Parts: sequence; structure tokens; C-alpha cells
Amino acid sequence: MSQITVAALQLPACGPDRGANLAAVESALVEAATAGADLAVLPELATTPYFCAEPAGAYRDWAEPIPGPLTEHIGAVAAGLGLTVVLPMFERDPAGTFHNSAVVLDKGRIRSAVDREGRGSDAARKLHLPVGDEPAPGFDEPAHFTAGDRLGVHALDRLRVGTLICYDRRFPECWRELRSLRADLVAVPVAGSGGDSAEFFLGELRTHARENGLYAVAANKVGTEWVGGHPVDNFGESCVVGPDGELLAHRPRRDGPGLVLATVDLDVLAQTRRALRYFQHRRTDLFPSAPQEVS
Repeated sequence: MSQITVAALQLPACGPDRGANLAAVESALVEAATAGADLAVLPELATTPYFCAEPAGAYRDWAEPIPGPLTEHIGAVAAGLGLTVVLPMFERDPAGTFHNSAVVLDKGRIRSAVDREGRGSDAARKLHLPVGDEPAPGFDEPAHFTAGDRLGVHALDRLRVGTLICYDRRFPECWRELRSLRADLVAVPVAGSGGDSAEFFLGELRTHARENGLYAVAANKVGTEWVGGHPVDNFGESCVVGPDGELLAHRPRRDGPGLVLATVDLDVLAQTRRALRYFQHRRTDLFPSAPQEVS
């Protein structure tokens, strides 16, 4: 019972047809379940094009509450397949603000992310919202989203899962905090390319996984999304990384949409943490602000 099969779902680029985007998600979930997956991770904004080069207000009629029609629909699909799903989505909260979020649907049921203070949240919200000119035509996420303000861990039956949405993966303190919250695995939903080479993207994930003793599952779209007449390139490279930093499974861009499947073994996780004791060997006397492991 220490082994869990995880899948990163490399989706085709989203288009203007919401029904077609949703159908692609459903098809990928069926493929993952058929292949024996217990947990499936979808890309950032899984049913929505990456629209952040557009003026503020774009696509807001696509945003949904949590819980809401999208979470209920995908939750029902996941329950029927016996899957737990990390579903990234465009969220509209009750206050009328908008977020780049991810929900964990444990066989249909929303599993809260619980933070250091014991506060639960239905969604993990993207913390860091980038602005940039590269790759063209650029992007301005703060014009579209309100940033999240906490990190938490979703406690599943056999696995503790944290989520870092795309740009959040750049910040080492996020990985340290999730490790200190006793996460076993970090889901990293991604869209676009962020200007990285494939080698850097994979190397960055491998480094964070190894230095924190965590599994990492990154899921990206692949192909071009056309938003406002501008192309948004999604470069794929979905992968699963072990807690020692080894690349367990990988789907390069050239292979297109599809499935990345690997085994998360909690016995291997424990053995790796005993061998690579970076987290335990931190000099918290010199750096007292470093997060301490919760009990």
C-alpha cells in the first residue's frame, strides 16, 4: 500500500470552444484511469487558454466559483473513474475577485489545503503573478488575477500533496514550506514556456525535488493557443521527478499530448530522506526564519 501511481496529463492547447477543452480533459482522465493512475495532475488553466497578454477583464465570463459547475462535473468524472485529480482552473471567488487556482478532487470530493495555522481552503491559489515581455507578446497576470496568500497541503488517504502553480515553482521557500508541512508530493501545473529551455525546466524541478526530498509532478499543455491574435506557445515536457532528483518519467514536446505515468513509493521516499538529509541539516540557528516542520 506504499505505492501510488501518478499521472501528469499533457493536454493539447486550449481553444475558444469551452466544450472541446472540457472534452479533452475528460478524455485524458479516462486514459489515466485506464492506465492505472490513482492521482492525475492537469496543466495550469486546464480548460482555458492562457489569456494573460490580453487587457484586464478578458475571459472573465469563463471564471467559475469553487465549488461550482466545473468542479462538480470533473468531480463526478473523477469519482466514476476512481481517480484523485488536481484540477487547475480560473476561479471567481464570492467577493468577486479572480484567481489562478487549483482544486484537489479526491474521487469527487474537494480536499482542502490546510496551512501552517490549520486554516483550510478549497483551492490552492497562485501566489506569485508574473509580468513580462518575453516570450512575446508578454503577459500581465496581476491584471487578471488576485494573488493567493497561503500555502497548504491536501491530506489524501495515502499521500500528502502540495500545489505550486507554474511561476510559484521558481521560489525555493515555497518548496521548503511544503516540505515543512509534511508534503510527500508537489503538483506543478504549468502553461506556456516561461522562456525556459526544456533542459532548464527539467533541471529546475529535479533540483527542487532533491533538495527537499519530495516527488514532483509537472503537467503542461503542448501546442499553440491563439488569444487575441497572438500565439501562446505551450512546450510540454511534462514529467515526474523522484525525491532524489531522478527523472522517473517524461513526455517531451515532440511526443505531443498524452500521458506521463510513474510510481510514487512512500517507502522509497522515506529511504531517500534518510540518505539525503538536506532538510534536517538546515542551520536554523543561523536562519531562524526557516520554516519548521509541523507536528
